[in-house]
Amino acid sequence: MYLKLTFIQNVMEISCAILDTRDSQKFEFSYKLELLGYMLGVSGRPLCLSSPVCYKAILAIGHLSKLKPSLILEENCELLDQCLKSLFPLPPLEKMMKEEGETVKDALPIQSLYVESLKALGKLMKTLLEEEPTTHWFQEMFQ
Repeated sequence: MYLKLTFIQNVMEISCAILDTRDSQKFEFSYKLELLGYMLGVSGRPLCLSSPVCYKAILAIGHLSKLKPSLILEENCELLDQCLKSLFPLPPLEKMMKEEGETVKDALPIQSLYVESLKALGKLMKTLLEEEPTTHWFQEMFQ
């Protein structure tokens, strides 16, 4: 888990460094698709809220999405779909607590990671929608 988190953090830092350069709009990041695939692999697994791996992977996907080359609409829809599938099958927090026999105090880190993961998903959705803000794009993304 530590190696995954370190790798994800490095991907985010590289993405942010590229975006902060003057020529970021001209720069074509040749490993973007490979890294997106890896991040989707991490976030697409059954979500375990005892670690921030999924949350961080979704954040990294958001940062990578801003880099060139831009993805086509279908690729962006698939990206968002995979992230949604990694978060929404989770049972309600109360049910997880009963199954695990955890107290409210024990559940706070899990609840925090769940909320942060949903916020990261919202940021990713915003980033993908800003890519090409047209009516068709919005309709496709929300379907």
